[in-house]
Amino acid sequence: MRRRATLVLISAALLAGAQTTSERLEQLQRDLQQQRRLNADQARELERVRNTIQNLTAQQKATLTRLDGLGRNVTQLVNEVATLAARTRLAEQLLADTTAAKARTETRVSRLQEDVRQILNTLYRERSGRYLQLLSQSRSLSDLLIRLNYNNMAGKYNVQIIETLRSEAAALKQQEAQQAQQTAALKDLQTQRAEVLANLKDRRQEQQTLLASLQKSEQGQRTIAAQTQAEQALTGRTIDNLVGAVVQERARIEAERQRRLEEERQRRLAELRRIREAQERARREAARLAAVRAAQERAARIEAARVEAARIEAARVEAARIQAARAEAARVQSAQRQAAQEKLAREQQQRAQAERERLVREQEARALAQRSAAAAQTTRRAAVQQEQEQLAQQRQEAEAAQERVEQELAPLPPASGPAGFPLPGGQVSQGYGANGAQWVVLSAPGGTQAAATAAGNVIAATYYNSLGWVILVDHGPTVSAYFGLQDPQVSVGNRVAQGTPLGAIGGSPIFGPDRMAFQLNRVNGATRQPVNPGF
Repeated sequence: MRRRATLVLISAALLAGAQTTSERLEQLQRDLQQQRRLNADQARELERVRNTIQNLTAQQKATLTRLDGLGRNVTQLVNEVATLAARTRLAEQLLADTTAAKARTETRVSRLQEDVRQILNTLYRERSGRYLQLLSQSRSLSDLLIRLNYNNMAGKYNVQIIETLRSEAAALKQQEAQQAQQTAALKDLQTQRAEVLANLKDRRQEQQTLLASLQKSEQGQRTIAAQTQAEQALTGRTIDNLVGAVVQERARIEAERQRRLEEERQRRLAELRRIREAQERARREAARLAAVRAAQERAARIEAARVEAARIEAARVEAARIQAARAEAARVQSAQRQAAQEKLAREQQQRAQAERERLVREQEARALAQRSAAAAQTTRRAAVQQEQEQLAQQRQEAEAAQERVEQELAPLPPASGPAGFPLPGGQVSQGYGANGAQWVVLSAPGGTQAAATAAGNVIAATYYNSLGWVILVDHGPTVSAYFGLQDPQVSVGNRVAQGTPLGAIGGSPIFGPDRMAFQLNRVNGATRQPVNPGF
């Protein structure tokens, strides 16, 4: 029963990766129930051991019982904080992914909105004149059909742009709702964690106050010594139960780790596919904009040539008309006829001037429309370029995350070279086998980080009031255990390399400040055998 309860506690982080929020809350409640049962077993063991210690008064026993209760409460709260921290990191990652996807969608929606505004402006200017223009400019029936086909293709593209905008706007609305939901869930987790941390702070303060009051009297010091003696007597059994439970379930824990990583890998692959599809859409849009720009430049050159030719032709016609009018005036000697001819010439000159002014206005209007279209195209090209840059960065990040997941999914590399020392810069304070202990006690200056002796997978990370944080790393043929840590740097499921920091020493009242314990286990199936690490 105790092994099963221990296993549930240390494997809770593995389940957090694939569960929904409600499922995680239910799992957390089950974990806390298992924790209470485990603590009750330990309390009974402590009581039994203390009963064997002589000369404990009723008051001392009552004080120890209160300390036991506080210790169980602290253990429960520390593990709850760790669980909430893992869930918070997951929620932050999901929110970051949704925010990045929303930013990409917003960029596409802005670009599509500009496209639709341009389409509507064009349709408003042209209204029904497009087909009349097709009829007037077509030189033959086949030419008309070709022009009509291209015009219909442009219409289909316009419809496609509008439908794409509608689809992207719906996706953006869904992402906004998802972002709001994830933000609320993250805030709820942060609130829960803050409340648990405040409760933990109060319990630890109460624990320290009680210990400080005990230290003031000789009787209190004897009480603390009795508590320490009882916990030390249970240390070996606690370590055996903890490590034994993990080793027995090592295959299941590894399968769960692989399942979680495979889900993460599939999620990353799906994200990469979405990014690649978005990059392809952006590439096609950039190519389309380049083609539109080239077509606009060609049309502008053709139009400029046509306007210039029309101007030259108008000037030629006007010069010929004036010359003919002058010739006609010379032939007409009558003053009345000459006056009529001059009036007609003035009217014709006025009409020609009006036509020239009309052509100038049309040219200016076309130039303004071309400048507006060019500005709109420039804006769209900038938006597309910005989207491409964002997608390139997000693809790089997603590929890096995917590579990390692939590395963690890969089998452990075969051990090469000697194992490292678990406490860089430290020394052995108590060798293996001293007083029957199946572990080594190491010491170093305060704050020194314990380090993984070899590459492996973290299969346990849990807190005990007497042992502090306990980290177990699976190396394949062996499992290394690190006791007495604080501020853990790794969590269940992490792949660590040799020398990776695991946590600071000094977290166990049993081993003492500036100390930790290390155990090396040789594993064969579901059984394990502690062995001398050789230092």
